[in-house]
Amino acid sequence: MLLPMVRTLPRRPAGATPLVLSLALAACGTSCGGAGAGAAETPETAENPAPGPIEGPLPGEGLAGAEGQAANVPLPELPEVARSLADPVEREAPPIADLAAARAALRAGHYEAVAAASLGTGPEARLLRAELALLTGRLTDARREAQAAARALEGAEARRALTVKAEAELSAGDLDAVLRTLRPLEADDAAHRARLLLAEAHATRGQVTDAERFYLRVIDAYNDGIIGERDAEGLAYVAQAAWGLGSARDANDAFQESVAADGERVATQLAWAELFLTKYDAGHAEEGVRAAFAVNPRDPVAHALMARIRIAQSFDFAEAARHVERALEVHPTLPLAVATKAGLALRDLDVDTADALLDAGLAAHPKDLELLSMKAAVRFLADDARGFAAAKRRVLQQHRTYAEMYNVIAEYAEWEHRYPDIVAMSREAVTLDSANYRAHANLGLNLLRMGDEDEGLQALESAWRRDRYNVRVYNTLELYDRVLPAEYATLPSGPFLFRFHNDERAVLEPYVPEVLAGAHADMVRRYRFTPEGPLRIEMYANPQHFALRTTGLPNLGVQGVCFGKVVTAISPAGGPFNWGQITWHELAHVFHIQLSRNRVPRWFTEGLAEYETNIARPEWKRELDHLLWQALDADRLPPLRALNRAFTRARSPMDMITAYYASTRVVHHLVDRYGFGKVVELLRGWGRGLRTAELFEEVLGASVDAVDAAFRASERQRLARFAGAFHFDAGAYRELAPRREAAAAAPADAAAQAALGAALLVNGRVQDAVPALEAAVARQPGQPLASYLLARVALGSGDAAGAEARLETMVAAGHDGYEPQLLLARARLGQGDREGAEVALRAATAQDAERLEAWQGLAELASPPPPRPGQAAAPGNTAAPGNPALRREALTKLAALDEHDRGAHAALLALERAAEAWDVVLRLGERGLFVDPGNGANHAAYAEALLETGGDATLALREADVALITLPADDAEARAAAQALRGRALEALGRRAEAIEGRASRTGNAP
Repeated sequence: MLLPMVRTLPRRPAGATPLVLSLALAACGTSCGGAGAGAAETPETAENPAPGPIEGPLPGEGLAGAEGQAANVPLPELPEVARSLADPVEREAPPIADLAAARAALRAGHYEAVAAASLGTGPEARLLRAELALLTGRLTDARREAQAAARALEGAEARRALTVKAEAELSAGDLDAVLRTLRPLEADDAAHRARLLLAEAHATRGQVTDAERFYLRVIDAYNDGIIGERDAEGLAYVAQAAWGLGSARDANDAFQESVAADGERVATQLAWAELFLTKYDAGHAEEGVRAAFAVNPRDPVAHALMARIRIAQSFDFAEAARHVERALEVHPTLPLAVATKAGLALRDLDVDTADALLDAGLAAHPKDLELLSMKAAVRFLADDARGFAAAKRRVLQQHRTYAEMYNVIAEYAEWEHRYPDIVAMSREAVTLDSANYRAHANLGLNLLRMGDEDEGLQALESAWRRDRYNVRVYNTLELYDRVLPAEYATLPSGPFLFRFHNDERAVLEPYVPEVLAGAHADMVRRYRFTPEGPLRIEMYANPQHFALRTTGLPNLGVQGVCFGKVVTAISPAGGPFNWGQITWHELAHVFHIQLSRNRVPRWFTEGLAEYETNIARPEWKRELDHLLWQALDADRLPPLRALNRAFTRARSPMDMITAYYASTRVVHHLVDRYGFGKVVELLRGWGRGLRTAELFEEVLGASVDAVDAAFRASERQRLARFAGAFHFDAGAYRELAPRREAAAAAPADAAAQAALGAALLVNGRVQDAVPALEAAVARQPGQPLASYLLARVALGSGDAAGAEARLETMVAAGHDGYEPQLLLARARLGQGDREGAEVALRAATAQDAERLEAWQGLAELASPPPPRPGQAAAPGNTAAPGNPALRREALTKLAALDEHDRGAHAALLALERAAEAWDVVLRLGERGLFVDPGNGANHAAYAEALLETGGDATLALREADVALITLPADDAEARAAAQALRGRALEALGRRAEAIEGRASRTGNAP
């Protein structure tokens, strides 16, 4: 069944017939979505990174050569951080000779040029300076200049001046002044912006009836024809009024009309983008911001909105922080940007920084409800009950029914797994304002995350009745109404409730409950804690079903998520993932979240969950020492007291994987040095509300900084084998400007020129990079960074021989390493030199035996080469049989190193089964239950190994039965062999009659 994943508020084409707004302003329709929710999760593997634009090969990179044999030997990807649309193009400020030029420059974002221009002291110039001051956050200046201009102007310009003054007063929180300033305009039928500001002033105070009165007067102006179809500014105000009255549909229609009249009005595009963001439609929001950037690439609101879009789309906090800083450069106290920056600090649990930012923002904007709500969120996550109560009281004294405060808090509480608290606050919110659809939605989604599906769905139905544009609500209800009843089954087992796809149940039911029951019992014993249940383990055969159940939005980009009592995961049918590692990891989170009362830091719970999988099965360990060494060597790993930043400030999938691995190694260090019992004490201490610094002192008897220093020293010693080996750390070259400055300051420094070339290359500037890299090797033959990157460029252009020469010179100069050897193998393969490639790949494994790419290359080299284009393989031709011994060696390594690699596992199992190496088949067959349980050949091989080694005949019977379920229906030979294995297992169990009956049914003869 195909599920419509999203519905959207359409951006109607320009020129479409306008719809007259109804006075009822009933909300109906649909919306589309953005990114998912925060939760304890299993990351994408290093071999299967999360999709996204952050990483990718260099432009034009690929292997070309005369032979082209084995050309797909893997090469570590070089991060591509350039975003073709990420940064709007800023233009040089034009000369400003008069007010018209100044207005055009202001519209284009040339704020400094306008401020420096000689415009005189006339009222028009003072009005322009007031608008500049308002845009750049100088509210006192804006009020003064606008007041002076209003005294000397008449008609529309006087109205404009008073409106600018009132907007500055509204931003400064002087609500009484707004009412006084705009009182002369209340009866002015053309004062649409003034009426909107009056509505917003009353709304800020919670005076809903008064606010609605002014919103409706803007709507009346539209319905009476005062605002016409070509009045772009007026139509934008109509849209904002409709939105204020709760009609997303009518707001959307009016925004469409406004853009049709003037698609370059920045304020319209940004207000429309905000509407889309509230409906989880980050894609359309980004379109609006891009349109604004095309006119004004420095608009602070546009940058603040882009920061939120980056978070909504991909939790790209690093990029969000960059856009926030761009906004604050122009408007240092812009509430939208300040709230976002404080939120970034709060996601790191840096409550002091968040508080300081919010205090500064509120000093300039003391009545801003989002900033006030953020203060409450900070106090909540700081476990400051008294401060939280005071912060809530401050909000509700200003606006007694402001339920949106709880939705703001929920966003950050969700990041810290505080689902029971979100449910409690959402109940308060719907009591405070029963019409608040977001509160109903938060209540419903979080009840589902806690396993209460009946009440959760009721709350979502309530949300849907109030808002037909919330895509998360729509998608979740569709999933529960149409998909789950038809395609999935729920079954109880021990402390669990499992949800499996109907087509997968027969394969998963014999294994998953048994494995997780064992894991649960082991963790209960070691943590001395039994989690509250029942625990729901839901495995989804469709990755979109998993994403929708988890967040209400598609395309989640992770493999599993834990909500404390509910675990959602992708099943084996949904992707090539090791279900055992994923669900074991997520079950560990259940213990961590519940034992800490939902207060465990992200770095600790992720590291501890990875630790649990490490000690469960050796092959589930991640082999990422090289990434950790690079992070330590470049001093890029945040200190332990701020290790959450490794997750929130990750710039690429590899950065995120490094964060997980570093956290894992920290937990190993803690267990090795202090014992596992201390780990449990730490969880309980967080549950008592202690902060990490004081908790480490109390439980470990050492400061968090001392523990951090000991960890780093230990890891540096353990990873000393990487010292001196060449590696390319692309993350060190993301920032281009500093590299350009350093190269200009030291033109004779080969290393500086190479670093500039690397930065240009990482940022996609290949043509500019090559001269800098060539300059580096001209000054220092064999300069390692330049030689390596020039070799990559050469391979990308098909010059395999040139790449080989660069690399051999580099290695001869003493700059060897895993990556140069891997690249050398590719260069030799490009020339058809398979023996030379094998030598290089062997050298790469000597540098680092735990990385996959070289072993993958050796496995491919060991296989018979494919026929050349146009050349058919002759029947019976065995002239190039490959290298079976090398292939077995490489596949053995791959199967042990990559717990998710179905292909390597299946190929190795087939080799060992053909060789009748039954002890090895036994081990591989048991692993295969986790790697690829839908593979009938694996089950058959495991059954046969059990029987050949005198193993458990009951297990052998189970495996033969599952083999018959999973083997292809048209593979008669394999099915007959599995049936024979089943008979052998029955005979071994003393059930001879059943075995004879089974043979008879297979042959069609009576016994």
